[in-house]
This record gives sequence, C-alpha cells and structure tokens, in this order.
Amino acid sequence: MKMSTFFRVAIACLVAVAVIPVHASAQAKIRIAIWDFENHSERRWWFSNDLGPAARNQIDTAFSENPMLFERFSVIEREKLAMVMQEQGLSSSGALDQQTAAKIGKILGVKYIVTGGIDKFAINTTKGGFRGIGGTYTNAEAEISLRFIDTTTAERVIALSAKDSVKKGGGFFKGASLSRKNEWGIASEAIDKASDKLVSELVASNQMARLSPGGAMGGTEGKIIKVEGTKAWINMGSMSGLKVGDSFEIVQVGEALVDPDTGQVLGTDETSTGQGQIVEVKDRFSIMNFTGAAQASDVVRKR
Repeated sequence: MKMSTFFRVAIACLVAVAVIPVHASAQAKIRIAIWDFENHSERRWWFSNDLGPAARNQIDTAFSENPMLFERFSVIEREKLAMVMQEQGLSSSGALDQQTAAKIGKILGVKYIVTGGIDKFAINTTKGGFRGIGGTYTNAEAEISLRFIDTTTAERVIALSAKDSVKKGGGFFKGASLSRKNEWGIASEAIDKASDKLVSELVASNQMARLSPGGAMGGTEGKIIKVEGTKAWINMGSMSGLKVGDSFEIVQVGEALVDPDTGQVLGTDETSTGQGQIVEVKDRFSIMNFTGAAQASDVVRKR
C-alpha cells in the first residue's frame, strides 16, 4: 500500500471513530414528558392558579436551553401531550397515578414524566415612615419540588426541591402599596429564581445517573395491532418518536412470575419470536416488516 493511500485510510478511520460517540450520544436521549406543576402552597393570592404553570414553563424552557439537559433529554411537545391526554379522556393536571403514567409511557414512548409543585410561596411587605412618607420592603419566597416518575413502574426515581427569594425596596407616599402588576412581577421573579436553582441542582447532582433511555429490557415498548403475512402494524408512530428504519424485537409475553412467599410480581415469562424494521410511519401507528413469528398483542421493543 502506498504511503499516501495509507494516510488516507488512517484519517478515514480516525474520523469514523470520532463520529461514533456523537451518534451514540444522540441516540441515547431520554424521552420525557413534562406534567403540569401543582400549587400546594397557601392559596391566598389572586394569582395562585398561575404559580404552577409559571414553574412548569420555566422548567420546560430549561430542558431546551440548558446544554446538559438538552444533550440528555428529548421532551415531548406540550401540544402533543395535551392532544393525547384529551383523546384518552385524561387531564394533565392533578396527581399522577400509576395507570395514567403507564398509558402516557406507552402512547408517547416516554420513559419518564417530570412533574412537581409549588410547595411554599409567600409575599411579605414591611412599611415604615412618618406621616405617609417613608419606604417599603417586600420579600417574595418560593420553594419548588421536582420529580421524575418512571412510566413503566410508576416509581419516583428523582426527587429534588429548591427555594429562593426576591427582595424589593422603594419609597411610598400616603400609604401606596404594590399594584397587581408589581405584585405578580415579584411573584413570577421568585418562581423563576427558584426554578433556575432547581435546574442547577438537578444538573449538579449525580441523580441523573439513575435515569436510562429505556425500561428494564431497554428501549421504547409497544404492541402489535395486527399481522398480514410478514407485515405487522404496531401502536406507536411519529408521536412516539419512531422513524423509518427503526428496529424492534418481537416478544411473546406469558404469565406473570409471582413470588410465592410475598405475592410480589417479579416479572413475566417472555420469549423472543422475531425481529422487525419500520417501513412506514404515521402519527399514531407504524408498519414494520418482520422475520420470525408475530401475532396481535405481542410486545415490540425498540432495539
């Protein structure tokens, strides 16, 4: 082999090696949906119903703008989540129960649901002066919690909380107090600061190491709707992040394996029966060509 040819081959190999980790990282993004944040604090403010959405919006933005979160997570668009919830007759607010989490996980192909709430919120204003002339000191405090819920087990995998405050001061004349605009301004600023602090703690902590893209068997999971020859229709589509060329394992699920002493379900008896590859993708379903055996209701797991 000529030296020039040798160097070209060597450079090509180095480029290939350099590209592989980047591709692998892109494929390893964890799919999540962000649930509405509840307000658990004392509801005595005219804007109490707006505190939860404000925190959720700030957290949602962080997953797009924070480089570490953007590299690690793929967030389902809010419109898609709302549409699916409406179609299923469910609400994206309120407590998240196991059945709802499982439904969302299967329909949208998300591994975790991020949710949380406003645990504490208060605005305290102190005034001082003489004959109507003086000053005010206003302090707004907010404490926000955040949780990652595994859609396959409904277990709380990550739980964090953070609090922060905003302090404002200024003069007043003849008993003037905060306007509604200024009151919401300092409230939303406190929510933003607490949310940003919460995101910083999430990024800085080692808790994200507990998260994985797929379930115990790895990857997105769905079911076969129907089979015709070597074609199978599955109950996941572009809304679940599927694309043409994705590969799946076909699994026949048997009876549950129950511990005779504790009654705990330890898993299921499963048999791999074939492999499939997506050839056509719609919003809510896809078609794949497969080898081996497949039948309606068999489980498919993304490889």
